[in-house]
Amino acid sequence: MPGVSRIFVVGAGTMGHGIAEVAALRGFSVTLYDIKQEFLDGALSRIRWSLERLAERGTIGSPDEVMSRISTTLDLESGASGADFVIEAAPERMEVKRDIFSRLDRSARPGAVLATNTSSLPITEISESVSEGRRGSVVGMHFFNPPVIMQLVEVVRGSHTSDAAVGAAYDLARALGKQPVIVNRDVPGFIVNRIMARFLNAACSLVERGIYGMEQVDAAARHSLGMPMGAFELSDYIGMDVLDDIIRAMVARGFRMRPCGLFGEARAAGRLGVKSGRGFYEHPGAKFRKPELDPSLAGAVDPVLLIAPAVNEAAYLLREGVASRDDIDKAVRLGLNYPRGIFEYADQYGPGAIASALRRLEGLLGSDEYEPDPLILEIAGRGGRFYPRGPG
Repeated sequence: MPGVSRIFVVGAGTMGHGIAEVAALRGFSVTLYDIKQEFLDGALSRIRWSLERLAERGTIGSPDEVMSRISTTLDLESGASGADFVIEAAPERMEVKRDIFSRLDRSARPGAVLATNTSSLPITEISESVSEGRRGSVVGMHFFNPPVIMQLVEVVRGSHTSDAAVGAAYDLARALGKQPVIVNRDVPGFIVNRIMARFLNAACSLVERGIYGMEQVDAAARHSLGMPMGAFELSDYIGMDVLDDIIRAMVARGFRMRPCGLFGEARAAGRLGVKSGRGFYEHPGAKFRKPELDPSLAGAVDPVLLIAPAVNEAAYLLREGVASRDDIDKAVRLGLNYPRGIFEYADQYGPGAIASALRRLEGLLGSDEYEPDPLILEIAGRGGRFYPRGPG
């Protein structure tokens, strides 16, 4: 990518070391920072293990060649000073990110783009920890886990982000072999987490109210909607603590949702999902075990009730200009591994059926978060579709 050859990654955890590996694989010189040498050593070990697996499959040549492009440092300021592009991948705590960006403000060279890999925290709020003249260089660049495999990157524009920074992040994502989408407004949760949260919370609430059973819901998600995981299965995979933190952060910043109580109960009981060996399902040895779900269970569930809240959120994002129709569908396919885009689901069942399901959910769950978006009502009213001539 013209203008970028040296990338500085802040944070050597799961996302940070994965981003560093991706950048080194694509020929960039990478410096990886963390606060302890043991964190950096562990990251290098995990990167090498991953590269050796890629080499065994013939995907790459020498792991040593890729590793030679990665250096580490315990000095954030010196690491930032030599970089063309910075990607922060520290823990999802605002105070941590604001401290890092205030230090980057003092140490990064003029013109360097400062990207944050946050999945749910506001880009604008993070950018206000740097000097006013540098706020335009702060942009969201949300990779998905694991970065080496997942193709999606959400490029997020904060209130101060310049067109140049958005363009640079988009171009770098492409240079890293990823498929970026642009989020034009700094809404909590961006695209994927907002749509995912609507699906998971509605599914959980239907079970919490005793309308459906957990395995019925997950069977319908898999066998009726064709999703790779059911709602409770996915919650276990993400981790109840992570999911609860994401939803709480979004709600605190204006996301209209009444969180399902089952998530908080599981977290309080230490049933965090795969990482603890038990969540909604059992995962012996803290290794993910896909639950066996009889396809016949799916017949008890109206799949439109499960997908309608996600469609409703996508319609809001489209109507408000947060992202384009095609980028929203791309984000869902690549970020959530859905077999089709969310608007393709809407057209499959029909916008009128989606609106009816949302009205039904309002009654069943007693929450105005299911009020149909005006765009759905408008399209349903004229008998239209989100893809008038079919997808693409």
